[in-house]
Amino acid sequence: MTEADNAEASDPDRRTEPRNHGGPLKELSHLADGLDPGSFQVDDYDELEFGDGMDFLGAADLRTQLSQQLTANKDAARKRYERLLARMNTPHRILTRDKAAFVLGTLGAMLSAFWLGKSPGTFKQLYTVAAFILFALRFFTYRSRGMHYYLLDYCYVVHATLLVHLWVFPHSAFLHKITFAYASGPLAWSILAFRNSLVFHSLDKITSLFLHWFPACVAWTERWHPEVQLREAGKSPEEVHEWQNATLVQLVLLPCVPYLLWAVLYYTKVFIVSSKKIQERNYETLFKWITKQKGNIIARVVLSVPPPWQPLAYMCVHITLTTMTFALCKVWWSSYAAHTTFLLFILAVSAWNGASYYFDYFSKHYFAGLGARSKSE
Repeated sequence: MTEADNAEASDPDRRTEPRNHGGPLKELSHLADGLDPGSFQVDDYDELEFGDGMDFLGAADLRTQLSQQLTANKDAARKRYERLLARMNTPHRILTRDKAAFVLGTLGAMLSAFWLGKSPGTFKQLYTVAAFILFALRFFTYRSRGMHYYLLDYCYVVHATLLVHLWVFPHSAFLHKITFAYASGPLAWSILAFRNSLVFHSLDKITSLFLHWFPACVAWTERWHPEVQLREAGKSPEEVHEWQNATLVQLVLLPCVPYLLWAVLYYTKVFIVSSKKIQERNYETLFKWITKQKGNIIARVVLSVPPPWQPLAYMCVHITLTTMTFALCKVWWSSYAAHTTFLLFILAVSAWNGASYYFDYFSKHYFAGLGARSKSE
């Protein structure tokens, strides 16, 4: 028998205490018995190592177990997600999903055309609902694909500015004019620059077309059908005149100020602050996409300079082209016929791009891709 057992046998009261052979509490009890309370000084607390005590109690093992459990949970969640994705991406389900998307896209286009013609003054309501739905879906989709830096591009800033104008400052003549310049200038011309396509079954292509086309439609309603805004504001004749008239300075120079501020912040974030992270994690950006388009005139200009200067060259081209599109906005502002014709032309180009996609690419590759997926399963 050990000394502890002899002591327990000789003292019945001690037998009522729970035994804790080899446990941390017993060890701490021995340590406490050897301490002299009078020998403890206040300054001595600074020398205590709390971590040593935690490790003594098994905290290191606990942390290891928690880390292993967390890793196991992540692996299990990833496997469940992969199984779900595999079930969703069978050829039959892809075909069904694309058919449903085509129907919804067609109905959306019909609703947009009807609303724009029937009640142009309230078209902003349809735009707002669609913007929140499509951009929320795009955020989660792009985030999962490492494409979320696209959401810092100027097009999304324009949408944010337009929504602020429509619902926070709807009677601001200043915002009315600069959002007109943004929507009728760089965003509308982006449909040509990026070959946006009217492809009803593709959520990504429909969202990209919405991104550049719908703000131009809202600007058209604000310019030529301002009855709702003017009636709600109760504007005086002088204020109505200010709302309906714009100078070249208001449509070209003033919009450049917020735009240049965005350009500086964007360059700082993407090409300086987050440049290393973007490269290490292989995130996609608009700059990387454009420079991969060898036949693109913008890509040729950017790639013609040494690599360290290519981001700056890209921003310079971006600023130059954007300013040029601002200059044409005075024409669209001054003429209903010219503005309407321009928007119809842009829409026709997107429809042509969609037709080219369906007949030149889709008809050859879509079912071949489904067949290959079916064989692999």
